[in-house]
Amino acid sequence: MIQSMSMNRKQRRLQEKKSGTKTTKKTRDNAALALEKKAQGNALKAAGKEADAVPLLKEALRLDPTQADVHFALAMMARTSPELGLDMEEVNKTLPKASKENLLGSYSAILVILKKKRQYKEAHICQEEFCRLLPDDPMALMDLGLIQNLTGGTEKAVVDMASAVCMAPDNKVIKSVFATSLFTPSFSKFYPEVKNALLECFKSIYDVNLFRIAGSWLGLMFKDPLYSELFKTQMMKSDEEFYSWMDALDEQSGAFLKDPYFTEGLRVLIIAYLGMEEILTKIRRYITLNFDELTQNGRIELFEHFICALAEQCFFNEYVYNEEEQETKEILALINKAKNSPDKTAVSLIACYHPLNQTFKAQERQLHEFSKTDVYFAKLVKTQFDDPAEEERLKQSIPVYGAFANEISKAVQSQYEENPYPRWTTLCTQPMPTDDCPDNETRNDELNILIAGCGTGRQPISAAARHPNAKVTAIDLSRASIAYGMRKAKECGLDDRIKFIHADILSMADWEEQFDMIECSGVLHHMEDPFEGWKALNNILKPGGYFKIGLYSATARQQIVEARTFIQKYDFPSTTEGIRACRKAVFELPSNDPMRIYLLGSGDFYATSLVRDLIFHVQEHRMTLPQIKGMMDELGLVSTKFSMSNPDQVAQYDKMFPGDLKRCNIENWAIFEEQNPLTFISMYQFWCQKMT
Repeated sequence: MIQSMSMNRKQRRLQEKKSGTKTTKKTRDNAALALEKKAQGNALKAAGKEADAVPLLKEALRLDPTQADVHFALAMMARTSPELGLDMEEVNKTLPKASKENLLGSYSAILVILKKKRQYKEAHICQEEFCRLLPDDPMALMDLGLIQNLTGGTEKAVVDMASAVCMAPDNKVIKSVFATSLFTPSFSKFYPEVKNALLECFKSIYDVNLFRIAGSWLGLMFKDPLYSELFKTQMMKSDEEFYSWMDALDEQSGAFLKDPYFTEGLRVLIIAYLGMEEILTKIRRYITLNFDELTQNGRIELFEHFICALAEQCFFNEYVYNEEEQETKEILALINKAKNSPDKTAVSLIACYHPLNQTFKAQERQLHEFSKTDVYFAKLVKTQFDDPAEEERLKQSIPVYGAFANEISKAVQSQYEENPYPRWTTLCTQPMPTDDCPDNETRNDELNILIAGCGTGRQPISAAARHPNAKVTAIDLSRASIAYGMRKAKECGLDDRIKFIHADILSMADWEEQFDMIECSGVLHHMEDPFEGWKALNNILKPGGYFKIGLYSATARQQIVEARTFIQKYDFPSTTEGIRACRKAVFELPSNDPMRIYLLGSGDFYATSLVRDLIFHVQEHRMTLPQIKGMMDELGLVSTKFSMSNPDQVAQYDKMFPGDLKRCNIENWAIFEEQNPLTFISMYQFWCQKMT
């Protein structure tokens, strides 16, 4: 139980000195009497006579409103024993303003103690009272949401943090914490505050990381009355029925097509849900097959904003959606027509099937003319035409280090040159309280950081954001991926903080300078010998320095093994067409097929480069925690932290291993994974430190 937070005589004198006030004899007498009432009330409470304890504790708080422990005891009883009818709002009305301020300071101290002891349910109640005492503070509401995530109240947590965003839409910290805490794939009802908060996040894609929110975005849409008719189409038995529904759409029934929540989500998220993919594919097909008629009767205006947004979605998922033969013919005919006489809407529709930079290279001037009068089309042209052109220019300036002699490295390089991984849109570019750092004390140090296998730049940009004074070096096998990262770093304003280099990890063993921190996540398991790669990096890590490592779990990826066997059996090539054909075959498997369930539940099954990396990769190793522990022992490394983003898993681990306060014991995690095989479904992500 929390120790008494009441003021003793010394503390009271210090407060008097600080505030310039002096207590009267009456105040001191009241404080003494309050202690008596509190003692009597606590005794009755301990004896199970809470109803008799409440009046005494209320009287103690009235006599001395500085007693935070009394206030907290009443708050606990109000939650745990609702039959008492104890209303904390009424209790708070009796408190003078100055006493509320004192209580806030005490509650902050109580919260620190409760969190340290991992008494999250009690901390939740404590934070609720903090918010009750300070109802207009969005930071307090955000903290309440964070604690609720740890107690299993994920839906309420999302709503509270969304309310905080709506209270302070310009607060980047609150918006980013809200976005990174969204683990709710479904909602029990529609929450306008969550929709408004997500709309605020869409406005500033470099202030927040929207990487994980697609599930929540879609889950809320299911409950939004605006989309009720749209999702009813999933029950339609034929395409003809769907097309009839589309024919009947007007400005009112088709209002969802212009809803910024829908269109902006399509622009910046990868939609990882088969049901929505089927809806989008059908709408695209309907517009394509009826384009001439829609243009002639003017109904195409209803779809214009949606088409531009869908074209960005299709570009970012690298045209993974299947298309029918008649669609292909119609689009080819439309391309020939548009090249001779460009039409803005026709070009937008074509961009839902083929990228503008490859299809309309000779029409660049006309595309930019269209952009001057249409902000939606301008965004599309930037995404599909201007950005790829910038990446081609940046490729020429990438410095090269070392040799590329390993044959496996060359094969991996070829894959990522064809499909830079991953294509991403959004990232938080400021240090956050929830950042995944091994040691928060190093956040502002002048660190030398290496991102080994930087891909398309998300990791080095994040590292530069987390450590404002760091020098970041980022290497990768793929020049196409590096160019993407360089462009994004420039957009984020962090390009002068990151040095991108075209290099193989194996060549880094000869690098002259040493690093304080090396991040190598999702890379070593694609090398011919992961240990040799890790060893090369260990040679350039300073003693006391940190690794962040990400490796595939053999336990969690059994269905991936099945999928790779499935690909070999049917000889699907690792091309866009082969990946489309593979996905179509997976969709057609029985709904209870374990591999189908696994793949459809993976966010990596909904974009071409993601699918290729997930199940078509030219090289993949899967490991166990004991194997990883053996490699670490040989390299002189000790585990310092496992990175876990799922609050339910964190709470479950804490319950199983309450003594592992840092959650870094590999043997414990091995036991946990044995009982929860899909814990590391993405990969093991952990920090370790070099001891010698």
